Amino acid sequence: MMPTPASANSPTTFTILDVDQNAYLFVGGILGTVKKADAVRTNTFTGCMGETFLDGKPIGLWNYRERQGDCKGCVVSPQQSDVEGTVQLDGEGYAAVGRPTRWNPNVSSVTFKFRTFSSESLLMYLATEDMKDFMSLELSEGKVKVNFDLGSGVGSALSASRHNDGQWKSLTMSRNKKQATVTVVDIDSGAEERIVTTSQGAATGLNLKEHQKIYFGGMPTIGNYSMTARSEVTLKRYAGCLREIEVSRTPYSLLSSSDYTGVTKGCNAENLYTVSFSKPGYMELGGLSLVVGTEISLSFSTLADTGTILLAVGGASPVIKQARNSNLLSTKRRRRQSGEPYLSVMLNKGSLEVLMFTGSHSPRRVIRRAEQGALNDGREHSLRIERQPGRSFAVQVDEEAKREAALPNDQPVSLKRVFLGGIPAEVEQTSNRANIPFQGCIWNLMVNAVLSDFSLPVSFENAEIGQCPNIAPPPAPLPLPEEEEPEEEKEVLGPPLTPTPAPGPPAEATPPPAATPTAAAAPPTAKTEPSADLDSCASAVAPAALEKAYQFGLTKNSHMSFAFEDAKVRERLILEFDLRTKEESGLVLYMARINHADFVTIQIKDGQVCLGYDLGHGNISGCVPFSINDGSWHKIRVSRVKQRGLLMVDGRYSKQMISPKKADLLDVVGLLYVGGLPTKYTSKRIGPILYSINGCIRNMKMVGGAVSAKPGATGRADAVIEDFKLDMATPSSSHMVGSCFVATETGTYFEGTGFLKAVSSYRVGLDVSIALEFRTSRTNGVLLGISNQANDGLGLEIVEGKLLFHVDNGAGRITAEHVPEGEGFCDGQWHSVTAKKLRHRVELVVDEKQSQSESPNARSNTCDTNDPIYVGGYPGGVRQAALSTSTSFRGCMRNLKITKASKTMEVQFDKALEIKGVQPLSCPAAAA
Repeated sequence: MMPTPASANSPTTFTILDVDQNAYLFVGGILGTVKKADAVRTNTFTGCMGETFLDGKPIGLWNYRERQGDCKGCVVSPQQSDVEGTVQLDGEGYAAVGRPTRWNPNVSSVTFKFRTFSSESLLMYLATEDMKDFMSLELSEGKVKVNFDLGSGVGSALSASRHNDGQWKSLTMSRNKKQATVTVVDIDSGAEERIVTTSQGAATGLNLKEHQKIYFGGMPTIGNYSMTARSEVTLKRYAGCLREIEVSRTPYSLLSSSDYTGVTKGCNAENLYTVSFSKPGYMELGGLSLVVGTEISLSFSTLADTGTILLAVGGASPVIKQARNSNLLSTKRRRRQSGEPYLSVMLNKGSLEVLMFTGSHSPRRVIRRAEQGALNDGREHSLRIERQPGRSFAVQVDEEAKREAALPNDQPVSLKRVFLGGIPAEVEQTSNRANIPFQGCIWNLMVNAVLSDFSLPVSFENAEIGQCPNIAPPPAPLPLPEEEEPEEEKEVLGPPLTPTPAPGPPAEATPPPAATPTAAAAPPTAKTEPSADLDSCASAVAPAALEKAYQFGLTKNSHMSFAFEDAKVRERLILEFDLRTKEESGLVLYMARINHADFVTIQIKDGQVCLGYDLGHGNISGCVPFSINDGSWHKIRVSRVKQRGLLMVDGRYSKQMISPKKADLLDVVGLLYVGGLPTKYTSKRIGPILYSINGCIRNMKMVGGAVSAKPGATGRADAVIEDFKLDMATPSSSHMVGSCFVATETGTYFEGTGFLKAVSSYRVGLDVSIALEFRTSRTNGVLLGISNQANDGLGLEIVEGKLLFHVDNGAGRITAEHVPEGEGFCDGQWHSVTAKKLRHRVELVVDEKQSQSESPNARSNTCDTNDPIYVGGYPGGVRQAALSTSTSFRGCMRNLKITKASKTMEVQFDKALEIKGVQPLSCPAAAA
């Protein structure tokens, strides 16, 4: 059946769908625990689904995070007809295959079909170990290029035509000794181009050894393949499709390779809505008619403060062209009378300028100044331009207020050529318009809500169609050890909870000095509270922590790593540890080869312990059908000897498995990750559970060794055992690892020395409501603060046992005060707080008792912040206009929700932008 499109529009001022990488995607229904939007009328589906795609990317329907109900496989699933043998590379991957068994050094051939918009990338590469002999096929400015060296000098040639037009091309490279011929045929039109080149010197053979690899689409960045020795070859990886690959008449399937990444089945080169520019270029699309009511929208991201985002031009009349050549008219007068209409959108030193010229009078301009917020910050920004009735046009950036400018008339404007990212040289010359190239990404160009298909450009140059690298800055880094208080000045109450990064492998983003202690470096024990803490409640008791037990899951990349000698686990591996968790899923252990072809992992799935491993020829996995997420300690033991693996829980429940295809050696890098994986380190081999387990681990043991093939004196094969003696107090690296409390409950523990940065910028505005629950052991402490650098701000704090809610709209502080009865907040109980700002009035409800206050200045009703939300304290040097104490909160907090305009944001402490002295997801059950 052919698809039938349907469409609808949201209210015009709402253009951004706030969905990020933390959102869930539901297929076939909605989990019962999730509240659906009112617009969604059903929450179930009965039937079959085939391959499912979101934004053109396949969703693995069996690679789910959570499932409910009776979901099972379908007998028949629709398949694309041309998918078999066709693969797509995403521009960040490669595939390695072995050399053909029958290899003639003097004669070689390579054939494949490709389809791409990529301007510069590596198609195929092979080389000897010393790199004296090599051969490459690549794209350079869209042209096919061949390089080869037989050991005595390079031969190189470049095609005359560009072949990156998104159509299937057949490429054949034949080499007979020193001469190579490359033929490129357009499959649809039959047009053919042939290039011939000869290598230098007397050498005639390409001496590729049997164990050496041939690479398609790119190269690994390790070992000799850093390519510092061969400057002729591009390192840029290929984005596009390949099929029917043969090397010396040996066919290859890249998906059957044991070493590939970023390669998927099928080919999607239509309906592309993204284009990026890394060097000066442009893309031209068909024209449009700018009549009243026309709406143009697009998104962009860039780090450059100047560049042309969009330029649409009409055609100039002959009279005006003649006038251009006359010296009688000034430049300004020529522009005013040129008659050539245009629409220009560009960044100029950080300011966004939109010019519209209808063909008469002067161009009309809307400017969005750089001081109103950076647009060249690498983040996604949206732009909407609308030609309105009444001779005007409006520009909206992101969801800011519209900016309008008048037009001289309501006449239709015909814009015959539309350019993105820049303009070609001929347009620059004929229109007297400077080419100001854009660097970055442009996507989702819509004219009257119809998406423009970038896979059908009129022309383009140096435009990476369908590609958009992520240039947004990473989230604010966690504080490095040197930013923390000196060790001798830290409080000694309870466990040293402040998690800090420690030195680690290259996958770590910013390793600090090796001498820095980690949170896990010294096993914590409960200690007596120092009498110097005058804010402490008289009844306060330090939380008791377990020795030699470590809490993971403080963030999704919480982990420890341990270095070991990799050769000693090739034949035998034993792992043993104790785990306590209440979570249904999370990553517990992982070790792998650098390309993840071999790996061992332990994960928690649906509350069960699961073991998975691959010895290079197919993975095997299994779970012990016994739930361990009950908050109690469980002993987990993995034993693998050659192909056989055994997973055992509590010495009673077990699961056996055998690796396929007689593979029996484990080749991994000598680094064991415990509790999670580092930032930017990922594996596509073990499903979506790559996030750290929220739980406690202790008594980690690891044993390796060799298994002798010969029987010993006992008649059995001897074994050499190697105990690695892992010490969790001194890991090779540690990141966001905390202490384990004797007893826990849901909440986040603030040790009283730090803070948590929940949101990078928040506008309080007219009305906002904040709700939370807390339990404390101090009579003073910051609960929450938001403030600009002037006088506007909002704050919740405990001061001398009273709970205060302050708001300053810029005309003076308004305060609602709650005085608790009896022991006050020193009773070790949870207390609920709801604080509402209602224009110039504030309301505070604590444990169902209400207090309020209002400003006599009713006209001052907006709190103009666009600043971070700090919870539990704030960093030194940061101004907080609506707080009177700087003492950090000590105790537990949970269920923090901020509601504005009926939209509620639930603050997830484990996803905070900055954490210091705070342990998310785990709170001591005893009085804090």
